[in-house]
Amino acid sequence: MRCSSARRTVLATLALAGVGAGPVAATTPPPTPPAPAPSAPAPSAPVPAPAAPTAPPSATSPVATSAAPAPLDWGPCVDQGTTLDGVECATLSVPIDHASPTAGHLDLALVRAPARLSRQGAVLFNPGGPGGSGWNPIANSGPYIQRRLGLEHFDVVGFDPRGVDRSGAITCVDGAWLDRELVLDDTPDTPAATQALESSNDRFAAACHARYGDTLRHYSTAETARDMDDIRAALGDEQLSFLGVSYGTYLGAVYATLFPDRVRAMVLDSAYEPNGDTPEQQVLTQLVGFEGALRNWIQWCRTDPSCAFHAPDVAARWTALRHRLDAHPLTVTGRPVNQVVLWRATTASLYATSEWAALGSALAKAESGDGAALLAIADRYNERRPDGSYASIRQSNPVIACASGFELPPPADLPGLLATIHRQAPLLGGDLTLDGLRRETAPECPALVPGAAAEVQVHYDASAPILVVGGTNDPATPIRWATEMTAAMGPSARLVTFTGEGHGQLLTSSCVTDLEAAVLADGQLPIGSPTCAPDPTLSRPSWWSTVPQPAGVGPVVALPSVVAALGLEPTNSYSEVHVTSLDVAAATRAYVSALPGTFRKVAERDLGITDTTAVSFVAPDGSIFVVAALGPRAFDSAELSSAKADVPGDRTVVLLASLAN
Repeated sequence: MRCSSARRTVLATLALAGVGAGPVAATTPPPTPPAPAPSAPAPSAPVPAPAAPTAPPSATSPVATSAAPAPLDWGPCVDQGTTLDGVECATLSVPIDHASPTAGHLDLALVRAPARLSRQGAVLFNPGGPGGSGWNPIANSGPYIQRRLGLEHFDVVGFDPRGVDRSGAITCVDGAWLDRELVLDDTPDTPAATQALESSNDRFAAACHARYGDTLRHYSTAETARDMDDIRAALGDEQLSFLGVSYGTYLGAVYATLFPDRVRAMVLDSAYEPNGDTPEQQVLTQLVGFEGALRNWIQWCRTDPSCAFHAPDVAARWTALRHRLDAHPLTVTGRPVNQVVLWRATTASLYATSEWAALGSALAKAESGDGAALLAIADRYNERRPDGSYASIRQSNPVIACASGFELPPPADLPGLLATIHRQAPLLGGDLTLDGLRRETAPECPALVPGAAAEVQVHYDASAPILVVGGTNDPATPIRWATEMTAAMGPSARLVTFTGEGHGQLLTSSCVTDLEAAVLADGQLPIGSPTCAPDPTLSRPSWWSTVPQPAGVGPVVALPSVVAALGLEPTNSYSEVHVTSLDVAAATRAYVSALPGTFRKVAERDLGITDTTAVSFVAPDGSIFVVAALGPRAFDSAELSSAKADVPGDRTVVLLASLAN
């Protein structure tokens, strides 16, 4: 499992529909086991020129003595033929190896929401991974993030780190290879299946070496931190502010370790701090975290009849389906839906409570023989696009993790560890055998990234304000890491504890968001170590009964996958979904014409997605009311494809939402 936020950000377009937000795409869903490896290298994006082999530098060695980067040349952002509103783009060339600046360069893709008031500096953003795109969230939600955090005096800057998507994406294999390898049977019953599973990582390593050679060791967290300092210099700033989520917190901490005097302020949300972990902790921490989150989901599904997988014993029902899919996988468009897909879809849905209902629906459908929704959730987590290609994270993640020195030696007592797994994570780890655990803990990094530098031991004792956020129910980055990160970041660090569910609290908890805003905008740390409870659920507005149901629009239907894909949570919105045979334009006109005069229209725009329209109104109580129409072609997009299996293919979905102010 990776360390990055899985939140959807289409909501940001809805929230800013009246104030000029750009079109919004999905964020990347945190460190994951290295992706299974390739059978043959696939030609793809241009590859950086390999650096001449040199002795690996220390991760904390001084920054190179190359010339200062030139100022950035900001211009319009065009993505897939669409010019994005409210943001600007630039490219920065950085050395492949900062210790040898003449050994080759690669280009980093940058995007910013420029300061709206007198500029005081920049806030650099990373959403996690390793391997997550920092470009997508800012390109699509930068103005929204800027406004919510009170950063009108700052550029909010995102970038794809080296090896990620637009910044020289690591592409060792093609999508067809990933389709096969990501669903390899993890409980093999034949010698051939065992061999395929055991050789997968070796084949991936061979393909990566054939394509990238010795350069793989330069895709480390420390090198990316040095890239960040080049970004700071190119921005013309003496100091840098940073907002990191999940693995992005470790990246920020490494930057502070290497460049302590260049830090203005940092927010490290859902902290990942691997320093000092034992081999046993490396295996258990996330597994036990997700087991706890799964138990919380099971409790909700057992007690809430709206869960489509509702049962007196949800855990037994889930386990029975897992075993059934192991023995008899389903098939969806020629692709298997087995127990591996179920496991991935389940854990992916535990990053946010907005995903819980969609998971219940997908499991119930799989139980009835339809695995499409389950596969769609797994595909969204794996960042598989509707055309069968993948974003780079499934390949950049293991390379960056290995280059960063994250892998530890195998645990000494595997039988004892297996017993602990069976005791502490019986649902997610109950089927694990000793052979399986031996495969899971076998060293992979020496073959994939030989000569990597050691993991950076983070340490900061300067005076810049550092806010660290940890969640007591965070499955991907359990709060132990946040506590340890706070200690490592010294006397100017403060810990905020979030007591709700999910991973990554930026913009999902108003308490956390306000504390983060105070640090980034004003350098103001909280007193002590505050605790933030979840926001209350938004109730049905009193004026909702005056919203008409136009002719041709059906009654309210339960489509939780649509609500989840749009990023709507009960704490940030009250929403209902309808289905109609009207097209997008006709459905939009029907509501605009039928709404009473107490609703004042603010704006009408698309969602940055084909076949969509969102119209925003000021409701009678001054809140924002949105009518979003999503046509059939909208669900072919990467942003909404996870909901396609639940939506009638020839109908328009109409979402009505009252958004929290």
